[in-house]
Amino acid sequence: MRISFEAEGFPAMDVPPGAPLADILDGPHSPVFFGCKSGNCGTCLVDVNADQPTLLSVPSTDEREFLETHAADRPTARLACQLKAVCNLKLKYLN
Repeated sequence: MRISFEAEGFPAMDVPPGAPLADILDGPHSPVFFGCKSGNCGTCLVDVNADQPTLLSVPSTDEREFLETHAADRPTARLACQLKAVCNLKLKYLN
């Protein structure tokens, strides 16, 4: 799977299928920041452009409630901590 970013200066990266984005992207030089990693805080809010969107997991109850409250106008918004690399993704960090 390939993950690319809209932020300048962050190269695309190849990741193993099924790898949690919270594990892959949680580092000191990541273009996405993480807080709770449980879908509650919203620190890792991103717009997701997926080449196969139907493969993305359905948002958990916590993530869905957060998105309905804080990103209702962004249909492609997700919390990166809740996603796995199941297809090629392009991420835009929103925080």
